[in-house]
Amino acid sequence: MSKKEYRDSIHQGDNIDVKVVNDPKAIIESYELGKQANKNFKNSKRKSKNKSIKSKNPKPKNDGTIFWSIITTLSLVALLVLLAQQYGGDLISQSADESSENDEIILASTADDPDPIAQNCLDHSGLARHDHSNLNIYINGVEQAIPSSIGINTEVCNQEGGNMHAVHTHDASGKLHIESNEDIDIPIGVFFDIWGVHFNETGIFDYRVNSTHELIMTIDGVANYDFDDYLLVDGKEIAVVYQERAV
Repeated sequence: MSKKEYRDSIHQGDNIDVKVVNDPKAIIESYELGKQANKNFKNSKRKSKNKSIKSKNPKPKNDGTIFWSIITTLSLVALLVLLAQQYGGDLISQSADESSENDEIILASTADDPDPIAQNCLDHSGLARHDHSNLNIYINGVEQAIPSSIGINTEVCNQEGGNMHAVHTHDASGKLHIESNEDIDIPIGVFFDIWGVHFNETGIFDYRVNSTHELIMTIDGVANYDFDDYLLVDGKEIAVVYQERAV
């Protein structure tokens, strides 16, 4: 084994076979090197500790940033509230209007299911019946016009020599012409079917019997309760009256 040479006093006397150099300069150099290494170790340890403290205690947010964040949030909330008040009411109102329109009652009409006689077209070459009656209609005290030419040249009856229905008008006087190629009974409801309007005990036109209004029908001034089933007879005065009920 070769002998080792140490230039410090730390290992002096450790081994007999090792030559020890008891050099003061070497001892001082070794001491200074150890001292510097120890200092570097402490500095490194202190820096590591400081980093650990910083990571555990992060720097708090700037108070000004937090304040303006709160102000911005509150402003947005206020804006949304204002928009909801302005446009929300309009949307609700619009929705209510649409709902009201959708809830409108579609009134049933007797004209939607016409009497078969109303579809017959006359052949004037051979009439078995030709009568006349007068019809007057009043709605809340106002006499209603009965148009001329009801039952003449319609979508159903429009052929030459066959352009008239069994009940028709030639003018606006309310005079009904009751004609047929066969001697049959013709209810007054046939005329309203040809006209295309509603009439029976429930009402006339778009007016309906209810808790405040009633429908009255008279023949030569006498009450009649047959309404649309009344059979037309020559020379009669027929009145249909829709009015308020007597208190």
